Amino acid sequence: MERINENILKHSKSADAAIRTSSTSKRKKKSRTRAPGEVQALNEISVARWQKAVRAGKISRLGDRKLYYDYSE
Repeated sequence: MERINENILKHSKSADAAIRTSSTSKRKKKSRTRAPGEVQALNEISVARWQKAVRAGKISRLGDRKLYYDYSE
């Protein structure tokens, strides 16, 4: 067991370096563009949800440029 621990300590720096160089540190960003129909549908859904929240009184003005949207159902 002692030899195993010594071996781990002896090679840990080189193993860590190999892992760092082989893996990318940044996540890959998905870059699929939305279809025009999908953009239009999502915009209509967003506007409809906002208007529903306004009618339900879930939007309140906190200041000149601040609004509060109560997300609770």
